[in-house]
Amino acid sequence: MLLVAACVARLMVTRSPIGELSFIWPDTTYIGYRLVPMLAAIIVGGALGVSGMGLQVLLRNPLASPWILGLSSGAGLGVMASMMIEHYRGIGFPEGETIGAVAGAIFALVAVYLLSRGRGGLDPVTMVLVGVVISVICGAGIMVLQHLVPMGLRGSFTTWLMGSLPETMSYARLGILGGVVAMGTLLLAWWGPSLDAACLSDDEATSVGVYLPALRFRLFLVSSILAAVGVIIAGPIAFVGLIAPHGARILLRSNHRMLAVGSAIVGALLLVGADDARQLIDLGTGRLPVGILTSGIGGVVFLLLLLRGRGKV
Repeated sequence: MLLVAACVARLMVTRSPIGELSFIWPDTTYIGYRLVPMLAAIIVGGALGVSGMGLQVLLRNPLASPWILGLSSGAGLGVMASMMIEHYRGIGFPEGETIGAVAGAIFALVAVYLLSRGRGGLDPVTMVLVGVVISVICGAGIMVLQHLVPMGLRGSFTTWLMGSLPETMSYARLGILGGVVAMGTLLLAWWGPSLDAACLSDDEATSVGVYLPALRFRLFLVSSILAAVGVIIAGPIAFVGLIAPHGARILLRSNHRMLAVGSAIVGALLLVGADDARQLIDLGTGRLPVGILTSGIGGVVFLLLLLRGRGKV
């Protein structure tokens, strides 16, 4: 119900050229410019929420999030490289930034997977360390490319890094990516009983018939694909993948079969709500990118979760 209300608010919030706010149903000529970002927010928020839940089970860490795999930095390096190629070669190919983001994300995920494998499959501790190292390496590559390109491209890349919802995107593309997110959510819901067992110790999980190496690989693959969908549509959106699973646990207090669906709904609600909030903020320089709001609010919630885990709140 809250998600539906947030979606209706996103369609109706209107700001006049002089800055006055009103709530009216938009004209059919302009409704697409509100419907597309609303659908994108639902897809991206759901993808990040489910991805975060999967990674928290995989790493057995309640503070894990999709960006712990280095995916965001890898995608950023790919986008920066595609911008540089387009500028110096004069080649403007369609969806260049998207292709660069996909290529960079795949590079980061493959590197994390190959370097995290051990005799018993994926090692959660090694995966965290490798993800941090990959993020640092990709971050260094981004800074090198930013130093080599003109100032205008630096501004475009900085805008991408802030994370923003598209106002124009084909409904076919949204439908395909939304289908991927729905499939990933259903898979994690189907594996719910195994995820419940995976939260136990290795010996206890094995004793109830769960083969952890195979489960960890499946979790890594599906969670990575879902996080990549979010990057492809909106760029790096911080903290939604961390907060949404915790919100679902507080509301549902149930098994992982229900938490998979709940994380998708809470993630969608967080991002649509953040997009609603940015429509109400006018600093005189245009609307803030939605990634700034999720980073600011999410950072505070992250600190509260951290302090709560240490028994201070």
